[in-house]
Amino acid sequence: MSQSPFFFELSVKFEFGSAARYKFYRKLAQLLENGVALDTALGQIEAIAKRGSSSVMPTLYRRWRGNIANGMNFGACLAPFIPSSEAMLIETGANSGKLITALQNSAESIEQQGKVKKAIITASAYPMVLVAMLIAALLLSAYKVIPTFEEIIPVEDWKGVSYVVAITCQFIRGYAFLVGVCFAGFIALVFYSLPRWTSKKRVFFDRFVPWSMYRMWQGASFLLAISSMMAAGVKLDEVSLGKISRRADPYLKQRIRSLTRFITAGENLGDALYKSGYKFPDEDIIGDLQIYAKLRGFDHNLIWITRSWVDSLVERVTMTMKVVNTIILMLIALVIGCLIMSFYDVFQQIQTIN
Repeated sequence: MSQSPFFFELSVKFEFGSAARYKFYRKLAQLLENGVALDTALGQIEAIAKRGSSSVMPTLYRRWRGNIANGMNFGACLAPFIPSSEAMLIETGANSGKLITALQNSAESIEQQGKVKKAIITASAYPMVLVAMLIAALLLSAYKVIPTFEEIIPVEDWKGVSYVVAITCQFIRGYAFLVGVCFAGFIALVFYSLPRWTSKKRVFFDRFVPWSMYRMWQGASFLLAISSMMAAGVKLDEVSLGKISRRADPYLKQRIRSLTRFITAGENLGDALYKSGYKFPDEDIIGDLQIYAKLRGFDHNLIWITRSWVDSLVERVTMTMKVVNTIILMLIALVIGCLIMSFYDVFQQIQTIN
């Protein structure tokens, strides 16, 4: 029984993600480099895919082979199933006889994007653990530790830091569910805003975590796409930027739209990014692009400039999350310090009573 188009495309989205595309581009480029015809290469990859557990990839490869046999450009065959920047790059490579280079550049772009994504995920894991520890410490104190002492001495008789801690714990016990719902709602709102918030205030918030992390990731993806396209001979204009924007989220689409306005007015890439006013993808790389864009061979040097910037991004992500870790650790130390001081004060009061 054949799958519906909706479920077919959904399955492709899961099975043909960035890691699968990277392997596919590399494998196909190697086969083509060794003189294997495109249809034959796809047929070999299809045969191997049939041995695995994939339910849609052999069908997809077979569909591409049929489209190529009917004269369709290979990039156009892939276009509905891959990012528009990769499709444009492969389409240009197929038209110019540089399909192998286009596939290699697409794979390199995925690898560079993966570096930034991995750095963000890895660096974010530890702060989330620390936040969970902080919440656990507060709940344990509110529901187990402080109530035990309240049975010995009424809260009204507590003094100083211990009184503040007791009142705080009473608040947590009374409004824990409401606070939890509000906190979860705030986190959901923040993540919802990452690809969708497009007001001018977003430029200010893009300096701070997690919006800064999203800006770095989207900026790296966008600039890698631009650099790969320009290296392949694709002109940076309203048409090429429009194709990238077509499948972009509102955040990136807004920045591409502003960039397009200045590019069509005759500005180079660096000046166009600067004049757009969004400080996207990053103020440092914008300054570098303003300098390099005026030099000879910029189209081919841009990919090297972008890769160097991506490497520096990985370090910046790590440093940024170290600052976040330090702040959270200080909060944990503050909570634990207040608890110890409150315990000490209560012990002192108990001894005085005895």
